[in-house]
Amino acid sequence: MTPEQFLEVARVLPEPLILATVNGEILMANRPFTKILNCRSKDLQGKNLLELVDNPPDQVLEYLKTCARSRQLSLGSLTFILPNNDPLTYRAEGAIIQPASHESPALILLRLENRSAANLDFTVLNEKIDQLSQEIHNRKQVEAALVLKNQELEEAFRQLKNTQLQLIQTEKMSSLGQLVAGLAHEINNPVTFIDGNLAHAEEYIETLLQLVQMYQTAYPESSPTIEQFKEEIDLDFLVEDLDNLLDSMRTGTQRILKIVKSLRNFSRLDESGCKAVDIHEGIESTLVILRNRLETPLKSGKIEVIRDYGNLPLIECYPGKLNQVFMNLISNAIDALVESDQKPPPDRNSPHSSQIIISTQLIDHKSIRISIKDNGSGICDQVCPHIFNPFFTTKPVGKGTGLGLSISYQIITQLHQGQLICRSTPHQGTELGVEIPIHQTPPKSGGSNPKAVVEGDILDTA
Repeated sequence: MTPEQFLEVARVLPEPLILATVNGEILMANRPFTKILNCRSKDLQGKNLLELVDNPPDQVLEYLKTCARSRQLSLGSLTFILPNNDPLTYRAEGAIIQPASHESPALILLRLENRSAANLDFTVLNEKIDQLSQEIHNRKQVEAALVLKNQELEEAFRQLKNTQLQLIQTEKMSSLGQLVAGLAHEINNPVTFIDGNLAHAEEYIETLLQLVQMYQTAYPESSPTIEQFKEEIDLDFLVEDLDNLLDSMRTGTQRILKIVKSLRNFSRLDESGCKAVDIHEGIESTLVILRNRLETPLKSGKIEVIRDYGNLPLIECYPGKLNQVFMNLISNAIDALVESDQKPPPDRNSPHSSQIIISTQLIDHKSIRISIKDNGSGICDQVCPHIFNPFFTTKPVGKGTGLGLSISYQIITQLHQGQLICRSTPHQGTELGVEIPIHQTPPKSGGSNPKAVVEGDILDTA
């Protein structure tokens, strides 16, 4: 369409029309448009649309390019500056009527419509849309904050529950420790008194026997009454058995003193902090405490404890807490052997003795490993993922709380920065191991928590 053809068409249309290039150059405008600006058509020839509007130039040019690219009407908004400098906004409907060629740029036909009132409505609507969008955004932020807060509360609840369990277990162990320490003290005093007096009693008895021998030498012919009494008391046997009696009493008092020492060592109420200790001493003290359970009569005989101790240095640890772990793990091994003893062996022709193998070894001169292995039957794979969960147990009601391995896991991984390792093979037994560093270092903030390792079937929890 040429400008002349445009003028012929535009002359009969009441809407303001502009014929412009894609660069904004005005080629022709009809009378309704010239009335808007109070000018003549020839006054607009050679002018650029950018000179007549208050819109940003890049915005106007981008709109014209959109009109040139689209095959449909492209809507826009143009604000013209009137002769009195008042702005007046029109809605523009633009369409390409002649594509660009080598001779001329693309020609755009713009139809203008006075939409001041409509623009005001659009402005209000846009404000409402913006408010709604902001409200939606705020709600999403609130929802995200609620989700995060819910996660934080769940984590806090989990930590609170674990802390409560630890407090309960700590209180129980503290009460047990106080009871053990009190009993050890009360037993130790009279036993020490007896042990100390045995030496004097032995000396006195030996002196009296020497006196009797002297009387027998000096008076070989005794009275019938004395000879009758000697036969009644069997003096020869009494003299011969007296040494055995004293040895038995001395062995018994020494054993009691050893048990008392083990009780004190196990409770370790005065060693709540981290200190360097002999790990083997803690294990032996635990075995003394569990001696009665280890002597439980089974079909295969008593439980045999095999020690395979390595050459370990003193280990920095919390000895009372670590003894608690040994107590839980060895008790689990005993329970497994008792349960396995009640089941028929897989191979009826193979002898089966109940054993607990306790081994220790040094790893890379940086950490140690304590292994407690039994030859029980183990349990199924479904239990493995849950063995360290609080209150989880496969034991009958009243025989297990499900806190043993859970507390042990926290003591090893959190307090000692180590690992709790479990391996089990069906019908061959279960191995529970502890790996801790020789020297304790403060945990780094933000670091990952140590993991408990589970391999194969696992022993029941305490």
